[in-house]
Amino acid sequence: MRIVMVSSESAPYVKTGGLGDVVHSLAKALVKLGNQVWIIMPFYKKIKASLQKVKESLSITFDGSPKKFDLYTDIKDGVTYYFIGYDPYYNRDYVYADPRGCYEDNHLRFGFLSLAALEVVRQQKIESDVFHIHDWHTSLLPLYKKLYYQELERVPTVLTLHNAMHQGIFDSHVLNSLHIPWEFFRPFDGIEFYGKVNFLKAGIVYCDVLTTVSPTHAEELKEYAFGLEGVIRQKKYFVGILNGIDYEVWNPEEDPYLKWHYGKKNFRKGKRANKKDIKDVFGLNTPLTRPLVGMVSRLTAQKGFDLLLKATDELVKEGFDFIVLGSGEEYYQNNLLDLMRRHPNHFRVRIDYSEELAHRIFAGADILLMPSLFEPCGVSQMIAMRYGTVPVVRGVGGLRDTVKDVVEDPQTGNGFVFYDFSPKEMVYALLRARAIYDMSVCDGDLTWFEIIKRCMKKDFSWEKGAREYERVYATALMVRRYDS
Repeated sequence: MRIVMVSSESAPYVKTGGLGDVVHSLAKALVKLGNQVWIIMPFYKKIKASLQKVKESLSITFDGSPKKFDLYTDIKDGVTYYFIGYDPYYNRDYVYADPRGCYEDNHLRFGFLSLAALEVVRQQKIESDVFHIHDWHTSLLPLYKKLYYQELERVPTVLTLHNAMHQGIFDSHVLNSLHIPWEFFRPFDGIEFYGKVNFLKAGIVYCDVLTTVSPTHAEELKEYAFGLEGVIRQKKYFVGILNGIDYEVWNPEEDPYLKWHYGKKNFRKGKRANKKDIKDVFGLNTPLTRPLVGMVSRLTAQKGFDLLLKATDELVKEGFDFIVLGSGEEYYQNNLLDLMRRHPNHFRVRIDYSEELAHRIFAGADILLMPSLFEPCGVSQMIAMRYGTVPVVRGVGGLRDTVKDVVEDPQTGNGFVFYDFSPKEMVYALLRARAIYDMSVCDGDLTWFEIIKRCMKKDFSWEKGAREYERVYATALMVRRYDS
């Protein structure tokens, strides 16, 4: 099958979070299954790879006038990439927002991406079987296809919703600059949303098949999707497919960022060595017997940092050490730094994102904490289990699909789960983990090591998910042929 993906980001060129990893890893897995995949994305200033420029510039009518853009290409892991080069929109230091907030012209930047991607397919004569678009940034594509690319109308569109909280909502006056007729600004089968333009709603309404990133989250979105739950419930073809992780990138036996490699058979020695290493990096000089909790995350309310801020004082008294890596909202950055000042011997934070440090934290921590307010899928818990780090999570979305509580299921449990969004419940879950961890350290009990083995045996590779997407693409083709 021939698949054209359009995304605002993709590893290894640019990624700000899980979206970039998912797009590249899924495309790579689809190629391994025998499919042909193209990815179209912006040519950001941050991209440092050596790209080949396509000879002729392309042009589209947008924001009231013809706009010429350059096109660049590269091949990575069997995937053909096209990069849309338009400096007024993409030659900036950041992808979505600078420290002052989101770019005010994001509606133009990503409307342009959706329209220009279709022109790339036309001009490069890509014989695609399906378009696969991701999140609000590319959600105008099926509407633009309907309006201006009738020769591509036979090609169905699959939209994957990674995070419904971000919808691309703008004032209605942007319609003219987006080159969209006012007749589509209507509430029921259009792009109007409480008097504003909603990019994500457009994608949901005009795509052929809607997907999201875990089965549990699909059911959650039917109940609450930040105002779009009604539109989602009306979607006939909607499925949740669990994300995966790239086992070639996340592999403790060969990880180039680790000083000590290990696998399922020798993880005890390897985990201990990597724990000492990461504690040294972060300046934690406490005994190795103290449980080390790691967090690698965007610093936002969604990720449950309000619970951590309220519970850290108690957890440090209970004998936990913490390492936090991430950046995000200034409120959480400042409060985490304040916690580090209060507990310099037990709580360390790095306001940054470092690929190397992320790998070393996953390998060296005893516990990964993910107390998310909501979590469409989450990949950190999958990576942690791959590295033998036991997850403590809140039971929402993909966290519920991937982590089974040890106390509830002693035979197959692979972590610890709490459900109420409260500091008390999070502390209790960590203490349950601590009780079993202490038995291994103090009494030689093997239960903790058995949990680690279960974690490392779990298969979260992309092959299963990629096969499910192949079935979704086949469904989309049938919908376009017979149901539209």
